[in-house]
Amino acid sequence: MDKNKIKKITIYSLIVGGILGLAALIPFIQFIAIVIMSTLSSFFIIFYMERKREIGQLTMKGAGILGAYIGFISLIGFLVIFLPLAAIFGAIFSAVSSDNMYFTLIKFLIQIWWILLLMGGLITALFNSFTLISYIYIKDTYIMIEGKKEVKGNFTPRDRNGI
Repeated sequence: MDKNKIKKITIYSLIVGGILGLAALIPFIQFIAIVIMSTLSSFFIIFYMERKREIGQLTMKGAGILGAYIGFISLIGFLVIFLPLAAIFGAIFSAVSSDNMYFTLIKFLIQIWWILLLMGGLITALFNSFTLISYIYIKDTYIMIEGKKEVKGNFTPRDRNGI
């Protein structure tokens, strides 16, 4: 895969992670944003890139590697946006209210951000890798059932002998 595609994937992953980090600041959307970021961000990015014809046919191995990469980079974008803004909002609201528990929790999360990045990165990489492999498998199966022989894109089509 060339460097341009990797740059585009990185930028799209950071954008998706940042958007979900902003969405996670809303308390009742927070859980949904974290679940989407940790499981579906690779699907959305690759689906978008396929629609714009920026990426071609992927193999299962390529999908697993890209899914893990997208998951980890999305988590970086999520944490870079979410943790500082949550700390700022926590400081503002803790000055107004008498309960400082929220601000203390966010301050603690910022101090252990590297643990969140490593452990969360492993989990999001694994889940996004599985999601993207599942998507490619379902898409390839649909193409085979439909009987389409040619696949347009920047990659060579997978060898489907014996399937």
